[in-house]
Amino acid sequence: MQDNELVELIKNDPNRGLKILMDKYMGLICTVVRDKLAAVCDDYEMESCVSEVFVDFYNNIEKYASDKGSIKTLICVIAKRRAIDIFRKKKREFGYMYIDDDESYYEVADNMDVENDYINKELKKKLINAIKELGEPDSEIIIRKYYFGETTRQISQRLSMTISAIDTRASRALRKLREYIDIG
Repeated sequence: MQDNELVELIKNDPNRGLKILMDKYMGLICTVVRDKLAAVCDDYEMESCVSEVFVDFYNNIEKYASDKGSIKTLICVIAKRRAIDIFRKKKREFGYMYIDDDESYYEVADNMDVENDYINKELKKKLINAIKELGEPDSEIIIRKYYFGETTRQISQRLSMTISAIDTRASRALRKLREYIDIG
């Protein structure tokens, strides 16, 4: 079924049209959402985000124009934007750190050791800078493996590299990071 035909079906018979849309793109949208939110959301929150993507698409169906891109592209953009919005909200709520953040926000409690907290913050900055200095693809491997918790197999598929290459690069990168932290 062509994109224009699917859009017309959704407009004329929303139940049937949305079922076809969801059958066709559910796996893709789940992957996009999971890729962005797995580290900060539970399954229920991710499922809710996926549902909201299809609702957003339906609510804005009149804005769809085939000359500007395919349904697949549009629905992926909606999913990515919604997932990023949720990720940012979680960051604000719980203090999750972006890899590019220069500042972290902390609440100071009476029993908090401010000096150690400051030292830890400085070490994090130093580590983030060291990771950035590794260059590509090593920095991406380290971020995906240790920040996002992806497996070596997932990383190898994403970066189109062999599993052994990922393991070797990760090992070398960790060695460089240890040297940088110890000496720097």
